[in-house]
Amino acid sequence: MKTDSFLKYKSLSERDNFERSIFSNNIHRGRILATILIGFGLILTVTDLSALVTRIDNRFQYKNYLIMYLGMILINIIFLMATRKLKNLKNISIRRLRKLEIGLIIYITFLMSWGSIVSLMDQKLYGQLMVFMINMITCSVLYLLDNRKILIPYTVSVLLLIIGLPFFQNSQDILIGHYINLVVFILISWLASRIVYLNFYNDFKSKALLEGSKNLLKKEIEQNIIINNKLTAANLQLKKLALVDELTGLPNRRSFRKYIESAFENIFTESSILSFMMVDIDYFKQFNDTYGHNEGDKIIKAVADQLKSIVGQTMDFAARWGGEEFIYLAFDMDAENIKKAAELLRRKIYELKIPHESSRIHNYISVSIGVSTIKVKRESDVSRGIELADKALYFAKESGRNCVRMLNNEKWS
Repeated sequence: MKTDSFLKYKSLSERDNFERSIFSNNIHRGRILATILIGFGLILTVTDLSALVTRIDNRFQYKNYLIMYLGMILINIIFLMATRKLKNLKNISIRRLRKLEIGLIIYITFLMSWGSIVSLMDQKLYGQLMVFMINMITCSVLYLLDNRKILIPYTVSVLLLIIGLPFFQNSQDILIGHYINLVVFILISWLASRIVYLNFYNDFKSKALLEGSKNLLKKEIEQNIIINNKLTAANLQLKKLALVDELTGLPNRRSFRKYIESAFENIFTESSILSFMMVDIDYFKQFNDTYGHNEGDKIIKAVADQLKSIVGQTMDFAARWGGEEFIYLAFDMDAENIKKAAELLRRKIYELKIPHESSRIHNYISVSIGVSTIKVKRESDVSRGIELADKALYFAKESGRNCVRMLNNEKWS
């Protein structure tokens, strides 16, 4: 069975979800109604049996009404038993849902037809259509059925009443009045059922749009989080690239300056001693001219690795100063120990035995090192220490290279 053609769906899945929602609501409402009807049925059964025993009115068809009441109770008990497991319909197939809908329509047809039969029985004594009308308006408003589905219980129950009325109602005037009232009441019931059905559909659409908006917003938030994470990672990478020498992995000159700024805020005291080491690869330009820049990069990396190996306590700092120059900073290390560290570094690099045919002093790669040690009271003292180490480096080169020279307060050693 197809749903009403005037309802608009974005997709088949939305239509299927709507049909599941409709059926789930019908089952829930049907179970409530069935429970109420069983209660009324029991009350009417007891009343009927009491009247049968006391014989209050011999015109009343006690046994026929008793059969109808018991039939109503039995059918509703069966309905409750059959639907007790139909709570979660999310994973149910549409094919099985169609079969279950057929069973529901049969049950609704029974309820409305039951009202028609009882109303026919009432004609002998009351001449009213009240039971039929109550059942019809209850089923029309309570159950959510599209035009094609609601047509079945309407047609069966109304035909039963229209065809059966002449056989149960002898008064022509009452009969004509019944038919007129039926036409009006059926139209009102049908309109009421359409209003309820469309209100449910619009409510479902609103909830679906709201849920879709929530899901879309959730996805956008997740995507923004992913993008922000990527941007954060990219920024960290850019920051790292800005502070780290790509070739050697050592901090660069900018990183050295930031380290000094941070150290003055957190480490330096009035009695702090700083030792500096300026390292330069001997005849590096000649090496590049002879072996090429790729091999030159390997030499720079090899020297950087040796410099990393002598870094002592965690506050010591080594960086690539630029080109073939490196700087090493040591906290609270006296002149004697910084000179020993420099000598160790010079020896380790030379002992690598990396060929350098263009060197004017040796056949292997070597370095010249200048060191200095000063007391630091202000940030400008750091520049002074670097300047002294740089002068010591120049003196080492002038002294024949592949050596260590120290300059403290303009005194050479």
